[in-house]
Amino acid sequence: MDNGQVGAVPKVEANCVDASLIHEAAIGKIAGEQIIKLMSLGLTEEEAEEMIVNGFLK
Repeated sequence: MDNGQVGAVPKVEANCVDASLIHEAAIGKIAGEQIIKLMSLGLTEEEAEEMIVNGFLK
């Protein structure tokens, strides 16, 4: 944003009410859209999850 500021030491802080931030060390759920996209390309749900996790770890 125009006057937005972000700081991370080791926390993440933003002064914009519309900001949606995640620290890069955060672990969360795999996004459903990612699973659906990979399944639409022919992978099973398990294969899609494995591909996402392996890509994240590399």
